Amino acid sequence: MRILFSSTPAHGHLLPLVPLERAARRAGHVTAFLTHGSVADVVAPAEVLSAGATLGEALAEVHRRIGADASTDMSPATVAEFFGGVRIDLGADESLSAAAAFAPDLVIAEAADFLGPLVASSLGVPWVSHGVGIAIDAALADAVMVAAAQRMKERDIELSPPIAAVDPWPDTLQLETWEPSRDRIDIRPEAPEYEHDVPWTAPSFPGRAELPRVLVTLGTIVDEPGTLTAIIESLLEQDVNVVVAMHPASDPRDLTVDASRVHVTGFVPMRYLLDGVDVVVTSGGAGTVLSVLGAAVPMVILPLGLDKPLNAERAAAVGAAAVIHDPRQAGAAAVRVLGTPSFAVAASEMAGRIAAMKPADEVLALLLDRMA
Repeated sequence: MRILFSSTPAHGHLLPLVPLERAARRAGHVTAFLTHGSVADVVAPAEVLSAGATLGEALAEVHRRIGADASTDMSPATVAEFFGGVRIDLGADESLSAAAAFAPDLVIAEAADFLGPLVASSLGVPWVSHGVGIAIDAALADAVMVAAAQRMKERDIELSPPIAAVDPWPDTLQLETWEPSRDRIDIRPEAPEYEHDVPWTAPSFPGRAELPRVLVTLGTIVDEPGTLTAIIESLLEQDVNVVVAMHPASDPRDLTVDASRVHVTGFVPMRYLLDGVDVVVTSGGAGTVLSVLGAAVPMVILPLGLDKPLNAERAAAVGAAAVIHDPRQAGAAAVRVLGTPSFAVAASEMAGRIAAMKPADEVLALLLDRMA
């Protein structure tokens, strides 16, 4: 079988799909990703069918059209223009051509992507929606759907319904008003494995090995050097060791720190970074939250836009995170989390719930059964 995965060209949207793609290749299926070639390294060695605009180009086009910053503005009009409008306008023709050449039997599209559903509907093949985080507000979902459906209508394409909704977000982290769809299949969120992973050796802190270790990461979207510096300075007021994972586009050499207390690195897979870590300070991206909880590590969350405030609220609601609103509060909050056992207990309970979700191989089998 030929399975096409489709996603917005951003780490946080692509990475949740990778475990299912790996499972498909292990099972002998032919796979490819429909996204922009600039993020090919995120899904390597899977083939990439490059189509559409880069993330930066799409954001710039939204700003040109409506004057909004889609990287921070979660209003229905802005979200709809980005995902349902600009993404399709700048990528439909290339996507249709690339998908026709690949000839998929099944399309699996991340929930915010409509190029995948567009090509599936055009080709008459089944498609699956794959979540990347907490279920979005109904008003946002409706606004995006209306914009996308209009773009498809202009191309004489009628959007077909998905055959399933794959969801990596645990039930207990959803909003209290959330109800699962009848076609929902949960999938265990896992950090993807890469054939050419560079071995990661957790840093040593001579003479300080007995102290708690704090990981600081603002994820792959947020790049705010001033905020990162303020977090580090706040942590250095406490007796802890600090590991800092820089934004993928940043150079670790640009950050001047006390190397005896702070270790700075570029992009390293989260499953390695969490080795020996006692608490994580993060901006609250969905992928980071799920990875950290899956490793039974509590968090301090400084939510920085988009879905992050909601992710922070839900992680705090289950008792696994403290939420701050000023980077200068990071040190005191980390010490509070370290000194309050209930945070670690809650994180461990969430790790157990995540481990009980279906593995990717099982989910793939369920999808193929549903197709039949």
